Amino acid sequence: MSSPAQPVEVPARGAFSFPSSSVPLDPAENPRSRDVGAAVLTGLPLVALLSSSLVIVLGHMTSSGIGAVDLGALAVLALAGLSQTILVHERGRLLDDSRKARAAVEIALGERAQADSRYRVLVEHVPAAVYIDVADDGVTDGGRLGYMSPQIEVMLGYRPDELIGDPELWPSLIHPDDRDGALAAYHEHWRSGRPLRAEYRMIARDGSTIWVRDEAYGMADETASGRRVSQGLLVDTTEQKRMEERLLHDALHDPLTGLANRVLFRDRVERALSRLHRRRTTVALLFLDVDDFKVVNDSLGHAAGDRLLIEIARRLTRTIRAGDVAARQGGDEFTVLVGRVGDVGEATAMAERVAAVLRRPIELEGRSLAVGVSIGVALASESDGDADALLSHADAAMYTAKANGKGRYAVFEPSMQVRARQRLDRIFTPPAG
Repeated sequence: MSSPAQPVEVPARGAFSFPSSSVPLDPAENPRSRDVGAAVLTGLPLVALLSSSLVIVLGHMTSSGIGAVDLGALAVLALAGLSQTILVHERGRLLDDSRKARAAVEIALGERAQADSRYRVLVEHVPAAVYIDVADDGVTDGGRLGYMSPQIEVMLGYRPDELIGDPELWPSLIHPDDRDGALAAYHEHWRSGRPLRAEYRMIARDGSTIWVRDEAYGMADETASGRRVSQGLLVDTTEQKRMEERLLHDALHDPLTGLANRVLFRDRVERALSRLHRRRTTVALLFLDVDDFKVVNDSLGHAAGDRLLIEIARRLTRTIRAGDVAARQGGDEFTVLVGRVGDVGEATAMAERVAAVLRRPIELEGRSLAVGVSIGVALASESDGDADALLSHADAAMYTAKANGKGRYAVFEPSMQVRARQRLDRIFTPPAG
């Protein structure tokens, strides 16, 4: 009769430890440990992990010559093996997750650096100045520059650090005629939070004047100071403005002489008439027609005729007073708006002066020509109030001067209008029958 197996003493809870020859968990030393690792990695249930641990423990006990054990000791050993296996696995998993997280952070930082680099390249090469303003009531325009892109030096000749270092430099560079309007737009932008859209002129370092379009939008408050922040774009529109001015000038001026054309002249007459009720003076209109201009064209050619018209326009411009307007109505007809005349004598004095200046010889095609003009004079009254009526009166007076012998002036009278209508009827009424 064989003697019963002797039970192994199990240390009290908390005092258990593996024998000196502990269970090797390295897969190279104990192939069974790979089973546990595989179970953990593949997400097998706890039973599979526990059975694998028991296999490892039993295998260790067999190889170590340990006899039979009671179930309690076996459970403790199994749980200890399982615990160590899980700890080893968890440590590896955490290290692996840490490496992945670090790699993800490095990728994110790299992408952010690339984005920042691309943004800086864009900001510093776009054909406009980008700026960031921080609200500051102590500065004239209500904001202190926090950033200004390098393009501003091309536009104004000032470096970004000069503008950032002196908050009052920027508002001081705004053209005096535009400063009040620009500052009002700035303050409204800070007060209301609505986008800034303004156009104004600035004085560059070299003294030249440039036009800029300034657009800015509010951003989130600066977290450090709690102040409002605005990001803006400043575009040099000087060339655009010059082109607009040229187009407007061409639309309102005679291309040959550079004088005002009929459209601009009529507008100036309407404005002058609208101011009559606020003044004790009136305005006069002179209507000039070059005598015998057709002879010049027919004998010397149209190019010579054009040069004659250009010289007449030049002399008119030099003769009239500041504030008066000279215009070419078309062909060889010119008009002059004489502002602020006290009476008819003042108007006729201007007509005489113009005629005298134009009579001075003009050198043309090797010839010295004395140009005569017939001038009609019409004074505006509060009852007129119409540019077309005033032009019609001066035109009628001009035809009277020409009919009376040319090279003279005539002042409008109502009877002249009647004769002008009769002349119109004679010319344009078709013959009877």
